[in-house]
Parts: sequence; structure tokens; C-alpha cells
Amino acid sequence: MISVDNIQKSFGEKEILKGVDLTIQQGDVAVIIGPSGTGKTTLLRCMNGLEKADGGNIRIDNVSYDYKKSSRKQLLALRRKTAMVFQHYNLFKNKTALENVTEGLITVQKISKTDAVQTAKQQLKSVGLAGKEDSYPHQLSGGQQQRVGIARALALNPSVILFDEPTSSLDPELVGEVLSVMKQVARRGITMVVVTHEMSFAQTIANQVVFMEGGKIIERGSPRDIFTAPKQAATKRFLDCVYQPFVYQI
Repeated sequence: MISVDNIQKSFGEKEILKGVDLTIQQGDVAVIIGPSGTGKTTLLRCMNGLEKADGGNIRIDNVSYDYKKSSRKQLLALRRKTAMVFQHYNLFKNKTALENVTEGLITVQKISKTDAVQTAKQQLKSVGLAGKEDSYPHQLSGGQQQRVGIARALALNPSVILFDEPTSSLDPELVGEVLSVMKQVARRGITMVVVTHEMSFAQTIANQVVFMEGGKIIERGSPRDIFTAPKQAATKRFLDCVYQPFVYQI
């Protein structure tokens, strides 16, 4: 289980996160939506320690981290519980797809090269990239590069994978292949927290939809609740701008 409690974060005079609370059950897919600049990415980066929050705490499984009191050792333990898929892929340009996936296994988890290569090949195959192990990022499409990023995250066997707008840098024709792989990951029961502007994807994959605005969580609920009967005016305004209704069939 993931528990986020009163996370606060400012950059200079600008307050980005204003006391965010969030609970996500093991195996759930939580999708965070909301206007640009409202703190969604900052929240993800605080959840895995890439950004140091000014206050609050987070707990993932048996690892708890208080941003004002905990040690660097506890921060590293938190990071090992997570893996992140970035908006701009963040692949090593001078390494092959296989090497990009094995890098963290060898250098961080201290796994033998033989075992790391075996794991990397399995995960690249699972995202549809068998045969691309020796390709460099510049030889891959944007969708393929993002799938390498997903394979890299899966290989670390984290408690939760954090996805930061994973399709926003892709050409429209490549978005579907990445979303399809993410649906496969969700079906494996892996806990996921996804920041996205893909509303139709959010309503089909999520257990919980979280709407953020102005550094706060304004509303949360099931996809049906949020997309068909939002309670807050801010949620309604946002969805009126970005969402094309989907008809549920039972």
C-alpha cells in the first residue's frame, strides 16, 4: 500500500504542493489528471525522492519516509520501492536497449551481468521489443524508446511504477502502442500511479482517478464517478474542456 500524508513543496516563493494526501492500495492503478502546472509531476517526483518535499511523509509497503526527519539511507530504501517512466524517456543515448535495462540492475541492485541480461531480455520481450536488444535509442521510434523505459522499470521489480505523462512526447500514431503496453502492465497486478492527459485511457485502466488543481487534490473517485458525475465544479470545468464522453456498457 502507498500512503502519502500532507506532502508540501515550494520552489522559491511558489507553492506547488499544498498538503497532498493520497492512499493507493496494492495492485491498484491510480491516474492523476488536472491542468498543466498544478503539481502532478512534482508529486510523482516527491513520491520517489527525486524531489525533496518540504514536509510530509510517504509510506510504501514497510518503508516510511518523513521528509523533515528521515535519513538518506531511508530515502534510498524508498527509491528502491519505486521505478519511474519519464515523459522524455531518459535513456542513455550511448547504450543499447539491452544495456539501458541492465544498467540499474547491475549498478544499483548489484545483480550479476548474466542474470541482468536474462531479466532484461525477458522484459524487453514482454513489451514487444524482442529483437531490438542491440538497437540504440536513435535507431528506435519514440514509442519503442518509451517501451524500453517501461521494460527498464519492470526489470527493477518495484512495488510501484510511476508514469509521468508517458505519451505526451509521442507522435499521435505512436501513442496507442505505449498505452497498450501499459494496459498489459496493469493486468499483471502491478501498482501504478499515472499522470496523463489521455482521458479515455484513464477511464478504462484506473481503479482510482485523482483530480488535482492548484497544488491540491480537489476530488477523487472511481472512473465512473469522476467522468460521469463529478461533484466539484473545478473537476467539471476541466472535463468540459478535455473530455469526450464515453458510454459505459455493462
